[in-house]
Amino acid sequence: MLDAGLVLYLGLVVLFVWRFLSGWRLCGAWMEYANYCMLLYMLLLVLNVYAIYSFVMLAMRPEGERVFQALPPWMKPLMLGTPMAAGVTYFMAFIQTGQHVNEIRRGAGTLKHDRAVQIIALPAVFGCMAMNALTKMFESAAQYNIEDQTVSLAYRGVSALAVYASPNSMTNSTVSNASQFYLAQVETCFQVGDLYEAWALYQFCKLTLEVLKNCLEKTAKEDRKSGPDSERKIREASGLLVAHKSLADIAYTGVIMFLVVCCAEASWSLYLLTFTNPEANWLDYNTQMGKFQAAGLVTSMAAIYNLNTVEMEFHDYFESFTPLLKFLTVKLLLSLAYFQKGCVYVLQTVNRSLPGLLQNVINAVPFVKELVSMGDTEFYLFYSSLILYECVLGVFFHWFAWPSDETFYGFDVQGTEAETTPLLDKA
Repeated sequence: MLDAGLVLYLGLVVLFVWRFLSGWRLCGAWMEYANYCMLLYMLLLVLNVYAIYSFVMLAMRPEGERVFQALPPWMKPLMLGTPMAAGVTYFMAFIQTGQHVNEIRRGAGTLKHDRAVQIIALPAVFGCMAMNALTKMFESAAQYNIEDQTVSLAYRGVSALAVYASPNSMTNSTVSNASQFYLAQVETCFQVGDLYEAWALYQFCKLTLEVLKNCLEKTAKEDRKSGPDSERKIREASGLLVAHKSLADIAYTGVIMFLVVCCAEASWSLYLLTFTNPEANWLDYNTQMGKFQAAGLVTSMAAIYNLNTVEMEFHDYFESFTPLLKFLTVKLLLSLAYFQKGCVYVLQTVNRSLPGLLQNVINAVPFVKELVSMGDTEFYLFYSSLILYECVLGVFFHWFAWPSDETFYGFDVQGTEAETTPLLDKA
């Protein structure tokens, strides 16, 4: 199957350079279909259509039905609803992005709308990677290559349940290598999704701190004759304005660390899978990736903490920014990277260390007993499906959190109206 993680990674690199070179206009001419945002959605559309087609075709085959029969009963409807979830996520994000692009074309708050569209695209990007990861793992479990319509030679004669076992317990080295390679490509899909998530978080952090500075400047310039409460707030805003640079440096630290870890993990994983021979030593490959996983979990928690601190301490100063829903959606989508998967791994580890009696109690609890006993293949089938539904929830919240007509878009860095600063000076 197509390596969607590699394709999107290379696409993001090209689009990053294209955004830096041209932004939304090239030599003064508006780029209707060649701007980086439209190109991103075209790429996501191709990857989504390919993954959904492959998933549906495999689900209709006997090989796919055997996988469903080997899974817990509730997994089949969960998985069958994912193509619809992927489509809804993509089109809702695309439509909302178009609203902001229209504002950019009018020249209204170009920089802030530019940051907003990158944040809005996050559910679409992550959902696309989750759909491709699900389809790839579905192929692995079904032992069927949908591209050439044949049973994979690596899996021929092996039951679908055998794929759920740990590769270390398999006696067939060919099957072990094939399942490990599929698993590595699935994880790479999520790593590329994490990379874009870190970039969107960076844009959100910059946008939030810019808006906070604008609001503090506006409050500090208000008329002191409005009353004692207003005068107190003006003094507080003036003091906070002085400390804004230090606050920004602290907030950026966690976010940039998260971005660096995600970029390094995705890049190194793709390098190993593309230019080296990881089949020679999967243990070494998994050990290297495990270090990135640990670093990613720590930095993602630090980024969430920094965002939560900014929200809690400065909530009252975000005039016209409606911070509650914006921060809520960002923290929800940020948890997609490392945090949720890490929680499941911790739960499985704790369960294995419990006495037999407590393990029997946990095994008697519906859903939990399946969750703590899932192998890698079964877990990623569940996890990919869950992520797709969470992306639908995230894009739905974005409709209310990021409307294109909010007043804060019309203020520049100095707090005055009609932002006219060129994009390249602020990138």
